[in-house]
Amino acid sequence: MIRKFAICAFLAVAIAPCTARPRDMHHSALRVQVQSCNFLLTDALHGSISKPSQENNFESGGYSATIRVFGSEKSFGFNFLCHSKFKNVNEISEDYGGHFEPVTNKWVPFFPGASADEISRLRKVTKIFSLDSKNGHGFYMIQDETVGEPDRRVRHFSYCLFHETKAICGLGDVRRLADAKSDMLPYALRILKSVEFTDTPAETSKSANP
Repeated sequence: MIRKFAICAFLAVAIAPCTARPRDMHHSALRVQVQSCNFLLTDALHGSISKPSQENNFESGGYSATIRVFGSEKSFGFNFLCHSKFKNVNEISEDYGGHFEPVTNKWVPFFPGASADEISRLRKVTKIFSLDSKNGHGFYMIQDETVGEPDRRVRHFSYCLFHETKAICGLGDVRRLADAKSDMLPYALRILKSVEFTDTPAETSKSANP
C-alpha cells in the first residue's frame, strides 16, 4: 500500500482548520502558498482552502468541498504538499504511488514497502493516469480498499503535479465504494486541472525529468 496513505490523519489535520469563502459566480483564481510552492487554482465548487498550520508543522495545505449530487450532499478533500530541489520526478512521485517510465513515456503504479503478495493484490485495484494542469504535468492514482468492513471501504486518491523544479502532491478519498453515487473524482480533477504555478523564472530555471 502507499506509504503516505494516512487518510484518517489527513482528514483530521491537513484539511482543518478550513477557511470558508463567500460564494461568487465568477470563479476567480485563488492564490495558494505552501512552503516554497506558489500557485493559483480556480474554485468553481465554492470549497474551502486550508492554510499550512502548526497542527501539520506548516508543511501542508488542503482543499475540501461539499457537492450536492443526486439529491444528497457528498464531501471530498485532498491536501497539498510542496516539494522542490529534486533532480528526477521519481524522487517525489514514488512516495505517492507513481513511477515515470521514460522509455514508454508513461506513469505506472508504484507500491513502496509492499510485499510481493501485497503488490499482487493491490495491482488489481489500482489505476494510474496522466494529469495536466494549466502549466503542470504529472499523474493521479486511484486505489480501492480491499480490507475492512465492505460498507466502509473507500477509494483512495493520490496525485503529483510538477512544474520545473517545483511539485505539489497530495492524498485524499474520492468515493465510498458501497455508494455508486458518491464518486467525487471528477470534481477533484476539476480543481487540480485548474492549477497554475506562479513561481518566478529565477526560482525554476532548471527543469527536472521528465
